[in-house]
Amino acid sequence: MSVYPRNLSAFLNRLSGYNKNNVKMNVLGSSSANQGDTIQVELPTNSIVDLSSLAWAFTVTYGDPTAVGQKVTPPVNCEALISRLAIEVNGQTLCNLTNYNVLYHTLLYLSATEDYQRQRMVAQSNSSTTAAGAAVDIDAGATRAEEHVIDSWVGFLGTAKPNFIDTSLLGNVRITITLAGSEVMTGDDAAIARTYAISDQHFSIDTVSISDGIYDAMIDQRLASGAPIEIPFKNYFAFSQTNASMEQQFNFHVASQSIDRLWALARKSGFDTAAGGVAADTAPVHAIVAKDAPSFRFATCGGQNFQFQINNTLYPNWSSNKSVDWWQHSKLAVGDQGNMLAGAYPQAMKHYTDNFFVYACSLEHQTDGDERFVSGIDTRGAAASCFFKSSPGGAAGGGNQANTTTVFAEVTSSLKVYQGKVLEIVQ
Repeated sequence: MSVYPRNLSAFLNRLSGYNKNNVKMNVLGSSSANQGDTIQVELPTNSIVDLSSLAWAFTVTYGDPTAVGQKVTPPVNCEALISRLAIEVNGQTLCNLTNYNVLYHTLLYLSATEDYQRQRMVAQSNSSTTAAGAAVDIDAGATRAEEHVIDSWVGFLGTAKPNFIDTSLLGNVRITITLAGSEVMTGDDAAIARTYAISDQHFSIDTVSISDGIYDAMIDQRLASGAPIEIPFKNYFAFSQTNASMEQQFNFHVASQSIDRLWALARKSGFDTAAGGVAADTAPVHAIVAKDAPSFRFATCGGQNFQFQINNTLYPNWSSNKSVDWWQHSKLAVGDQGNMLAGAYPQAMKHYTDNFFVYACSLEHQTDGDERFVSGIDTRGAAASCFFKSSPGGAAGGGNQANTTTVFAEVTSSLKVYQGKVLEIVQ
């Protein structure tokens, strides 16, 4: 605790020789890309960069559905276009987030406040001509171009602590984005063409310089002592399984220094096909449901008694056939239980069970601040045998249905930086 009075803080809290600027980064190779292509960019070298300021700006053109009299609908959120996001540091893979768009929607549905949802309509949604939050249809014979900026990220780019990274200590930092396929778009007929292309794209980020020498001396002294600079961040491993019903014990394995949370969702079979549109099968109807792609429609599919198991321990140690219990467990997992300022997409319980179903369980110590605790379950040495369990019979979601279940294991990984750009990645 400081012993100086607050009215002197203006004279004491000063950074000498500090300068910050925002720089533009062009993608490697062509500035245009089609669905399924990869996009790569490298962070500025020998610079201190603020990862929280990273932004990707682009224009996406959604193509003509071609089928006469039919129409195609873009995804509601532009993050749906990212299928995979990988980061390489000095040639080593730091993280490889598969099913990135599904993961992003999972976190968004359970935690986005109403203000944040409205704010996203400016630059992250395809709802530029509607106030309801739904994407706009494209009729046969027409195309539509939208301009987007993605500036919030999952994984290392959004959760590294500290978020100021000195790339002179790391070497080249390359970001690779793999674009999703046509399954992220929907329409009203199986004959429609679902296509999109990205153009006029670039990245930008804040860079910082501190010219008084204190920062450099501090870093050099720490590395010379043999102690690493450790950068913890949230990482995610994805697992999927196709099931004939919700009677399942979905087995997956995770080896990590800290399993922090487990997330589970289910989607009705056929979510990735072009056949048929998406019906607004919930009353009351949510504004975006009738337009969103089946890839991002999460439902209980008639399941109940949801539960995780790690080795021989159940989390939570009891199960329920009531949707209010699943909702309460999930909000507790993200630290929102009883928080009047918290948010989520569902506006009614039927929204949660039929459209935005996510079941989450927290395994770490939660704090109110920005502390960097590594407090989840340690399964290094031998990967933990984990299960997601559910049983059929739930009335919610339209009965017991064939489905694809996806589980995300949220872990704390660490990047350790030693002298001479020697890196160690601890999962």
